[in-house]
Amino acid sequence: MLNCPPNRKAPQKDCSKNLKTCFSRNSSDIGHTTVTQHRIDTADHPPIKQHPRRLPFAKQEEVGTLLREMQENDIIEPSSSPWASPIVLVRKKDGSTRFCVDYRKLNDVTKKESYPLPRIDDTLIPFPVINGSRL
Repeated sequence: MLNCPPNRKAPQKDCSKNLKTCFSRNSSDIGHTTVTQHRIDTADHPPIKQHPRRLPFAKQEEVGTLLREMQENDIIEPSSSPWASPIVLVRKKDGSTRFCVDYRKLNDVTKKESYPLPRIDDTLIPFPVINGSRL
């Protein structure tokens, strides 16, 4: 939540009401966009298919649960792509598991593009409700 100075609390509440659909409240409502489609340019490099890493037996059920939840929430979908990267399970501070994918070999063959990013303080200037606040 934004930590705003007292004189900015009311505008901040109005802003958060107008933009409430832009923020996720939990892991099942992150949504997706149909505005654009992303392509990863690997030029003519043949597909890289890595074998899955072995998981401890105790983690296999947890992985199955995470995959089902992500599929039910339209975060992932079944695929028959020739490209495959291994999953990595990372323990979070609270003891839960973060599901990650090791895309390093894909990154190695991906065409690098450079897009200059604006400074964050320049980006916030048009939003006086947020400017001067901290996250």
